[in-house]
Amino acid sequence: MRNQRMKWIIEKNLKKNYDLKNNNHLMNFVTKEIKPKIIWIIDIWAYKIRVWICKIINRDVELVWYWEKRQDEQYILMQEFQNLEWISENIKEAIKKAELDWGIEVNDVIINIPTTNVFFEFSKINHIRENTKKEIWDKELYELMKLVESQALHKHYKTIKNNSWYKKNDLKLLISNISNIQIDNESTKDLNWTNPKKINISLLNVFIPESKFETVKYIEKAIKKNIVNIIPSEFAITWLFKDTEDIIIIDLWNSHTSVIVKKNNNIKGAKKLSFWINDLIKQIRNNYNLTKNDIIKTIDDDRFWAEKIEFLNIFKDILVITLEEILWDKICPSDFFILGWWANMFVKNYLKNIDFSWTDIKMAWKISFVSPNIEFLDLKIEDNPDWAYWAKSNINIFAMIQTTLDFIKKDKNKIEKILKEVIHDLES
Repeated sequence: MRNQRMKWIIEKNLKKNYDLKNNNHLMNFVTKEIKPKIIWIIDIWAYKIRVWICKIINRDVELVWYWEKRQDEQYILMQEFQNLEWISENIKEAIKKAELDWGIEVNDVIINIPTTNVFFEFSKINHIRENTKKEIWDKELYELMKLVESQALHKHYKTIKNNSWYKKNDLKLLISNISNIQIDNESTKDLNWTNPKKINISLLNVFIPESKFETVKYIEKAIKKNIVNIIPSEFAITWLFKDTEDIIIIDLWNSHTSVIVKKNNNIKGAKKLSFWINDLIKQIRNNYNLTKNDIIKTIDDDRFWAEKIEFLNIFKDILVITLEEILWDKICPSDFFILGWWANMFVKNYLKNIDFSWTDIKMAWKISFVSPNIEFLDLKIEDNPDWAYWAKSNINIFAMIQTTLDFIKKDKNKIEKILKEVIHDLES
C-alpha cells in the first residue's frame, strides 16, 4: 500500500510537469528551460529514516523518489543521538537504494536533527529613521538588517543563557527568519525606495548547541554528501499553516513531544518535551499480556481507560506549564493540530474537554482541531481517511519539503539576501 501511494505521488508530479511542458508549446513566446535544483530531504527519527529525492523547478516541487530504512530505537534515546556510526550507515543505505532505483546521484542534502536542545527566540524590533526625506537603498538596508539582527542576537543569547546556561560561543544559529515587516504601521515585503519613519521587524532566530552542529558535520562527512540546511521539525511543521495566523501544534510521537505556538503569524515559541506516547504503551504492556501492535490497533477504543487517564492527566499538566511559559499573558489560540501518533482521537477528545479556568492560560474559544493542506500534493489529510495514517506518518518530511520550497522562493528577496550577508559578516 505504501509503495502504491509513493508511485501515485511520483506519477502525479511527473504528469503535472509534463502538462506544463506541453502547454508551453501552445504559447506564442519562447520558453527558456530552467535548470532544476535536485536535493535530498532526510527525515531522521528514533525508529526510521526517510529519504526523498526532490526536484525544484521554477518554484514548484517534484517528488522524484522515496525510500525509508528502519533502525534500532536505541540509536536515538531521549531525542539524542547514541550511535552516530550506525545512524550514518542507515542514512547511506537509504540514499544508496533510492539513487540506484532512480539512476542518478544527488549531492545536496537537507536534514532535520533530533535533539531536545533547539531554541526558538522571537523578537519584534522597532526602529525610528532620522532622515525620512531620503529613500532606503542597499547601504541603509544593510545597516538596518545589521542593527535588527545584532539587537535580536544580543537579547536571544542572554535569554538562552538564563534558561539553559548555554553561552554565545556554545550556540549555532541555524535559521534567522523575518516573518513580518511594517513601515508606518503598514505591512510590506520590500523596503527599497521607501522613506518611512517607523520600521517594525518581527524576527525569529533558531539555535542549536554547537556540539549538535558538530554531530551533523560528522554525518555529512560519513555519508559523503553536502548538508546545505538543517531544518528542525518544529520550525518546518509551521510552514504547512502559512495562512493560519494563530495555532497550537502538538507533535506527539513515540519518543518525544513538541509544542509549537504560532500567534499573529509569528512562531512565539517551541519546546521539545521528554514525555511521549511510548510511556503509555509500556504501562499498558505491564498490565496486559499484549503486543505493542495489538495495543496500537485498539488504543482509541474504550480499553485501557485507567492507563490512558493517568497518562493524559500528566500530559495535561505538562502542556499547561509549557503553554503558560510561551504565552505569558497572551490569549491562547483555539485552533489545535496534533500530529505524530497513529491513533490520537483519545487525546483530542480529552483536550476538547479540558477546563483551563484553573490555569493562567486565557482561552477565548473552545479548542477546535484543524488539518493542513499539503500544497504540492493537492492533499488535505482529513479529506481522505484511507490516506490518514500514511500522511500523518510522513507529514514531517512533507513539512521539510514545503519549508525548503519557501526558502528557495525567499532567496530571491532583497531583504533575505542582505540578512544572510549580515549574518555571515557577524559570524565572521
